[in-house]
Amino acid sequence: MVELINRAGFEKQTAHGAVIVDFGANWCPDCRKIEPILEALSKDYEGKVKIYKINIDAEEELKDELGVKRIPTLMFFKDGKEITERLVEPDNKLPIETALKKLL
Repeated sequence: MVELINRAGFEKQTAHGAVIVDFGANWCPDCRKIEPILEALSKDYEGKVKIYKINIDAEEELKDELGVKRIPTLMFFKDGKEITERLVEPDNKLPIETALKKLL
């Protein structure tokens, strides 16, 4: 299950293990389009990777600090460090799952 987190949750949840963070907004059609993909991946990789969502409208300062310019943007973390390239506006499962496998 993809869980919505805030800044405190972001700092805590990205500190350990393999984590994907989806920066998006409720009003964004492309963000809504990838939600089912992320939900499916969270089930397929349960116990291996955690997937979280940040609402950029609620966490604008965090978005700016991390340089998120367009949404959806997916960031990949391993034990607190961002690894692999960010995915900006992914539109299907393949690039997301490819990056996820690099994370593991």
